[in-house]
Order: sequence, then structure tokens, then C-alpha cells
Amino acid sequence: MNKAIVWMTGLVLLWVAAVFSGCDETGSGGSGSSDVFRGEPAILDSALTISVIDDRPDGITDVFFSDTSKRIFLWIYWANVEGRHSVDVRWFAPDSALDAPPFREERETFSSSTGEQITWFFIERPSNGFPRGEWIVEIDIDDLFERSHLFLVE
Repeated sequence: MNKAIVWMTGLVLLWVAAVFSGCDETGSGGSGSSDVFRGEPAILDSALTISVIDDRPDGITDVFFSDTSKRIFLWIYWANVEGRHSVDVRWFAPDSALDAPPFREERETFSSSTGEQITWFFIERPSNGFPRGEWIVEIDIDDLFERSHLFLVE
């Protein structure tokens, strides 16, 4: 009789532990971490803007207008870029097929003696206006993906 009580108590405790240990189907999550600045190039800040004045972003936004925005700028502040590096930027218009070429692609090569650099890129409005919808601009440095931005043209 004592063995049955011990066995039942163990079973009840196991059931209680299972209930309170996260067998819940209503939520999930996670986390992660990484060493910062492991000596590789990194973007400290980047923004889409209406212009760049004195090497600074002016009019930070993620909404532009098909018929009135003359240019769309991408401003990037780099760290850990001592020496020579190449930055590639690809602008993708709305509804582009996955294998379609970018709306515009450009490469900028620079050399930095301080390990910091500011670069900017822009696209100009075509004569019939920017295509409306969600755009994507992708940024690579030294042929490695670094970041992308999603923005809207209304």
C-alpha cells in the first residue's frame, strides 16, 4: 500500500511539474547574443532621407512620394572600416520578381584611416515618377550582406 501511495504521489508531482514548466501552447519566444565589433565592418547608423547636407542625413523618413520626391537618399555611418572597402547598394522597386535585376545598383569604394566612414547613395525620380509601393534597398560591404531597409513610395 505504501508503494502505491509513493507511486501516485510521484505521478501527481510529475504532472504538476509538466503543467508549470512551459508545456503551454499559447506563446513562445527566444533570445540570442553576439560579440559586438569583432573587428569586422559594421553599420553604426543608416537612414533613408530626402537629402544629405554637410555629410548629415536631412529629412529622415521611410515614406516618399512618386511625383514630388526628386531623390531618395540612403545615408550610412560605418565603423571598423580601416583600410579599403567596397559598398554595394541595390534598390528594388515594388513587385520585382525574385530574379529581376535591381531598379538601380551602385558600388562605392573608399579608404579610411580612422576606421569610420560616411557614405550615401541616391536614386533619382524617373520622368514618369517612382513606382508606387514597398521598396527594398540592400547594403553589402566587401560582398557580404550587411543590412536592408524597407520603404514606401506613395
